[in-house]
Formats: sequence, C-alpha cells, structure tokens
Amino acid sequence: MNNLKNNWKLLGILAFVLLCLPFTEVSAATNLNLYLYSTKSNLVYTGNQAKYYLGSQAIDMKSTPGVVIGGTSLASFLDVFVNSGIGMNYSYDKSKGVLTLSQNGKKLVLTEGSKTAVLNGKKVTMSLAPTKIKFKNVNKTKFMVPVRFVAESFGYVYTWNSSTLTGVLTSPLHLSYSGKSVNYTGTRGSVTIDKKKVDVSDLPSIIMNDTAMVQAYKVFAASSVSADYSYDKAKKVLTLKKNTNTIELTMGSKTAKVNGRAYFMDTAPLVITNLDNNIAYVMVPGSFVASYLGYDYKWDSATKTSILTKSKIITIPDQNNNGGPELGGDPVPDTTSFSWGLSAGNLSEYTNLSSITNTAEVSQDTAVSSNINSISLDAITPNSETYAIHGSLPFSKSILTKQDSVLNLHINNTTSYIQTYTLGGSLSGNITLSPDTAAPAGANAAFSLTDPDLNYELSLSSDSCTLYVKIYRNFINTVTAGVSSGNEYLQITGMKDLKVNLSEAGNIVTLQFPATVNGIGDSSIQTTLSSIKTVTSSSIGNIAVITFEKNGSASYDVEQNGSTYRIVFNTQKTGYSVEFRIPDGLSYQDITTEDQYYKNRILIKLPGDWTSFYTQNPVQWSNSMINTVGLLAENGETKIIIDTAVLQGFKLTDLGNAKVGITIGNPRDIYKNIVVLDAGHGGTDPGAVRSLNGKTIYEKDLNYKIMYELTRKYFDNPDSEVKAYYSRYDDTLVNLYKRAEISDLVSADMFVSLHMNANTKTDPYGTEIYYYAPNTSVNSAGLNSKTLATFVLNSLTDKIGTKKRYISSQNLVVTRENHVPAILIELGFMSNKSDLTLLTNASFQEKAAKAIYDTICETFDSYPTGR
Repeated sequence: MNNLKNNWKLLGILAFVLLCLPFTEVSAATNLNLYLYSTKSNLVYTGNQAKYYLGSQAIDMKSTPGVVIGGTSLASFLDVFVNSGIGMNYSYDKSKGVLTLSQNGKKLVLTEGSKTAVLNGKKVTMSLAPTKIKFKNVNKTKFMVPVRFVAESFGYVYTWNSSTLTGVLTSPLHLSYSGKSVNYTGTRGSVTIDKKKVDVSDLPSIIMNDTAMVQAYKVFAASSVSADYSYDKAKKVLTLKKNTNTIELTMGSKTAKVNGRAYFMDTAPLVITNLDNNIAYVMVPGSFVASYLGYDYKWDSATKTSILTKSKIITIPDQNNNGGPELGGDPVPDTTSFSWGLSAGNLSEYTNLSSITNTAEVSQDTAVSSNINSISLDAITPNSETYAIHGSLPFSKSILTKQDSVLNLHINNTTSYIQTYTLGGSLSGNITLSPDTAAPAGANAAFSLTDPDLNYELSLSSDSCTLYVKIYRNFINTVTAGVSSGNEYLQITGMKDLKVNLSEAGNIVTLQFPATVNGIGDSSIQTTLSSIKTVTSSSIGNIAVITFEKNGSASYDVEQNGSTYRIVFNTQKTGYSVEFRIPDGLSYQDITTEDQYYKNRILIKLPGDWTSFYTQNPVQWSNSMINTVGLLAENGETKIIIDTAVLQGFKLTDLGNAKVGITIGNPRDIYKNIVVLDAGHGGTDPGAVRSLNGKTIYEKDLNYKIMYELTRKYFDNPDSEVKAYYSRYDDTLVNLYKRAEISDLVSADMFVSLHMNANTKTDPYGTEIYYYAPNTSVNSAGLNSKTLATFVLNSLTDKIGTKKRYISSQNLVVTRENHVPAILIELGFMSNKSDLTLLTNASFQEKAAKAIYDTICETFDSYPTGR
C-alpha cells in the first residue's frame, strides 16, 4: 500500500517535471478528481491523460481517460477490452478484487493491488498493479489495468505515441505459411502505384527479413502495372510478364529467373493464407519484382508504404548475351575438369529405383465394393519402403496426392474402419485409415512422411486386390565440373527432379538436396578451374550436400532443368565491365558519380541531356554481377544507371579518345581502405534532446549532419584513398545489429560510430571514445579496437580542440557485434552548455567532419591494410 502511495506522489513530481522541460510539447488536460480505493484517499490528478484507439477507431472512454504512472498507462478494462470492438469475456469477483479476462483460448487473471498476474496458468510480473479508481467528476468507478500488458498478453499489437498520449491497439494477423500458423504483429504496409492507392486491406504488406512482401496479383496484375499473371499451383511457380521481361518466382526459393537468367533475392516469395478470411495469397518481394517490371520502388518508413512509380529509365541491352566474358575477352575451349559417378555400393539400388515412373493414379472401374483388410510394410531397402494395402476384392480407381508432409491415398468404392498403423518404417511414421463419405465415396489412407520432399509411386497387384505405395529418396548420380561455351560450371545430376537449398557463407557455397541420397559417396577434390577452388560431397542425415569454395571474385548464375542443376560461373577477364563514350564538349573531369550502395546501384552523371548521343553511341556492358544498365535524363543531367545483383565497388578509368572504362567488383578488390561511418540514432529515436536559445536540439540531427552530410565531400572525393559506406543516409531508424552487419557486407576495415554525450549533471564536457575489449579483431598491421580508440581520441581532440577525456570498454551493440576494429565517438556533451554551443556551430561541425576524415586517413597510413 505504501508503494502505491509513493507511485501517486511520484506521479505528481513527474507531471510537474514534464510541464517544465523545454522540449515537452504535451500539456495536461483538465484536472481529474479521483478517489483511490487502495489508499482510501482523494487525489487531484494533474498528470497526462491517455486516449485509446482500436485500429483507426477511437475507443469511447466515457469521460474516464487513462492515466500515466511512471511511463505505464492504466485504463478501464471494461472500456478498452470489453465494450470496444475487442469484446473480451470477463468475470469480476468484487469481494476478492480478482478480474478474469479470456479470449481465443487465453485466460488472464489480475488481482487488485498485485503486480503478479496469471496468464494461462503461469505467473507473470507486471510493471504496475491494477487498481480501482473512482472518477469523482462523473461519479464512475473503474477497475484500471496496465493497457500494454493486457493487450500484448492476448496477442494484440500495442503502439504508444508519447507526443499525443495515444495508445493504439491492433489485432494480430493470423497467418499460415511454410506449414505453420503465425500471429503476425509486425508492420502492416500499404501500396501506391503512381500516387494511386492499391487496396490490399484483405492482406496488407508484411515485413520479412527487412523486405516488404506484397500481394503479387493485386499489385502487379490487377493494378495499372497490368503484368500478365499465371501461377502453377502444382509447381508453385509464379510467372509475371510485361513488355520484354518475364519473371519466374518459385515459392520458398530465393532464386528468381528473369528472362531465363538466375537472380538471388534477399527474401523468398511465399503463399500466405490469411486465416481471418481463409484466403491464400501469393506474396512477393515488392522491390525486386517492381524493378524488373519497369517501376521504381521506394519504402516510406513513416507511412509504411511501398511506393511504385513508372520508371523513366531507358534500358540498355547487354552487348555480350547476359553474362558472357567481359568486354575484350576471348572464348575458352570446352573441357572437363572432373566427373564423379555412382559409387559401387549405390549402383544396384539406384538401378532399381531409376526405373520407377512416378505413377500416382491407378484407374479401373469395378462393380463391387472392396474392403481394406490390413496395411503392411511389404518391402524395405536403405532408401525405399513399399507399403501394401490388402483388399477383400479388386480395388477401384485410386489416386495418390501429397500435401506438405502427408501422402494421401484415396480409393473409390471401398470401405474401411478408422485405424492407425505404426509399421516401423523410417520414411513414413504413421498411416491413418479412415472412411471418406464425400464424393467419390471410398476410403482414405494418410501416410505421414518423415520428409516432405520424398518421392512416391502407386501400383496394383496382378489380381487387383493389393495396392502398393512405394516411398523413396532421390539420388545424386553425377557431379561434373569444367568449361562450356567459355564459362566454367559445376553440374549436379539426380535420378529425379532435384530440390535444392542454396546458401552462402563468404566464398563457401552449400547446396543441400533434401530427401536425396549422395549416390557418389563422400568425396573431395581441388580443381584446376579459376572460379572453383574445391568441391566436396557429403551427407547430413537424409540430405545430400555438395559444397564448393569459389574464388573470391567469381560470380555465378544458377540453371535448373528437372534433374539437372547447374552452377555457371562468369570467368573474370581483363577489360572493363562497362565502357562508354564522352560526348563532344565534355571532358573526363565533368563526370561525377554517386554510389547508391544501399540499393545496389551506381550512378554515373554527366551534365546535360545526352539521350540522343547514347542512342547512337550505346553504353557497352557485360558483367554477370550487373543486372541492368539504363539511361535517365532529368534535372539537366544524364545518368548512366548501373544496377548490380549484390553490392559492388567500382572505379572509373580515363581510356583516352573520349572513352571511359568502369571496373566493377567486390569492394575489397576495388578499394585500398574501407570504413563504415555510423551516424547514431535516427528516425523515431532522437537520442539526447536538449534546448539551446529556445531551440530544441536532437542528437540524431547533429550525428547525421557531421557524419553523413559533411564528411561525404571528403570521402567521396575522387582523390580520397578511403572508401566510406554509411549506416544511414536519411532520417531513418536503423537497427543496431544491422548497422554492425554493414561491416561484413562491404568487407570493411574499420567501423566508426558518432554520437553526442549527455549526463544528468551539466559539468562534464569533452570527448570520449568507447570500444569493446572482447572484440579483438585485428588487421594485418596490428590495428585493433583499443588501439583505434586511442589513436582517434588523440588525433581528433588535437584537431578540434575539445577536452580529451578517456577511452572506455563498453558493451555496446555496434562495437560488440562487429568483426573489425570498431569504436564509438562521443564528440561532446549536450548536457553542457559550452559543448552544446560548440556542437551546434556550423564552423565547428565542418571542422569536426574534416578532422574525422583526416584522422581515419592517418589511421590507415599508420596501420595499412596491405591491399
């Protein structure tokens, strides 16, 4: 009880502080005259008053608003969770002060004055106890509960807007995909095409792996995009066609085909069922598909909208047949580097299984009804099992179908009893037999498969009284590598159509073939090919695995034709990935570039409109890592737009005679020194907030101004020996772990984050630098995080004149999760007026940006990368 009294006393203090702080824009509404049953005392509440919405619909609080205590909002359970559209069931024991809420199989028990709740039988702790309050202004008594806790306990999404004092509750999306049910509580996006909204209210865009997944049919076929749409349900392949482009997307696969060429996506398309309306939708990565259907794509994080606009870019065709040798290359004669065949131990079973024709239907009509007497495991080998269904009379028409991990056998004109067989097979666990009264009436036998990718065949005995279901694994029978049509390749051939899961880890590429026997056995070889260093075959349980190590600069495409899976490498040649001419009147010095690495795009800019010139003198390009090259003339300049499959570095070379060559490759192959620059905070995370001369100052803005806007002119200068990649390029909140991952993505040599310090006291001032001691990553010259922190502190404070405080090991995500030397600079204290005056001064900001650039250059000079 004393704790509750203290909470209310604290509330009065907090309310006063909030009113006095210079950056607070919310003022309290009319005071509330309250009676607290827990303390049997009256209170004039002058703090913040909360309101609530269910989706976009305001919840009627009946003149009894929510109250905010220590950052937690309390509101009437009856108004918010029962009488609103949420409609929970409840019971309330007034004598014990116990409230029970229930909905969709969940039950929550709350007790007045206790922070301990019981959710589905388990005790959980709340930040604030429920309490009973009388609103004397309107003479109403309410049982008040912590809104966020109750909402999230029942799976609702709860969003609190501190500036408007509004809590928004959103029902989760009940989805089903990849064989599982999911209560999706993430972002729900909308879509616009050329400023017109697309109605996706039946299933909004959802975010997977930082990718907006959109409805394929509504967004790309039924909209103004008007792409031809076809979906092969059996093969799970979506085909979209528009103009000269054909896109093929296989559900669950990150490999797409555009005009027959393989491309990799960050996120695989999926068939997702909205369980709330029981409709299945084909969902695809919006950015990838839009770009190949002629539309520019942008994600607006503020409005959570995928914005598609018709592209004005003129596409330039590949001059060397999409991924042949780079400009200037010569064809290479066809050769075979190695070839692996079936091992002797697998030859006999492979020969027997390869003759199977994959029959899934036995068609015959009988006038009499058969009865299923029993099911037995008739034959078994290491990689196949044959099950026999024994009937009293000849069976009628029978059909095998598979859905996920269940193989269903329907037999017409047959009777059976409900029965489950467990026969000890390793490929099928249980077999459930049941009558089927739906037309055509008969019996069903459901085989539970241990692997959804197993093959199967149906056959009938000579007397038609026994049905045989054979379940078996696929086989890899050959692995071959060599050179064909000038390109190196690795080819895997199977007995039946291969299903492949491809993954990459650095230069190691792993191909996993589920429910497949490694027929060639465990083998390993070091090849003589320039693109492939080693190839290894192995098995993990029932999965055949082919692993190869590629040359760091090698790129490849994937081709599959049924049982043949082929990796085609694009052998690197001398010469340039892109070549273009300089129009008369311009010089090489007139060319500028922009690296839009965050969207895998390179811009080459020339002043003026040169569309006609490049129509007559086409840009030439050929590199497997280039997806498309296009022209865009706007705002008084012409842009040569190069879109790459993955993030690439680039370098321009003046070839003379008004010609320019562009080399494209992995960043480490292009740049001598690479740094990731991280402007701290951003978007909805303002960082430290202070007021100076009546103006509100946000830390995120200071970080961004210095670390992005002002340093760019130094790092982007053609003469700079340091390539900088930035963690954010606008006022967006970037996940801390994603910031650290950028170092790996760009193969960085170091990571430097910029922040501004703040303290509860106003005395501290000066510069501090943090690192993470357990991060012992070191470059070839001996640079580690601690050494980097010391070097930067000494150099930076000497250049900008701030007080040199200290370096300190701190457990921060961006320094802890990095695999390169990483530091976080606290440039100055926003809580100190002198420092804040300095940090907001334009001249000092310019000086700091130049000092950061010079210090990083000096670090690389002292600790060279060796490239």
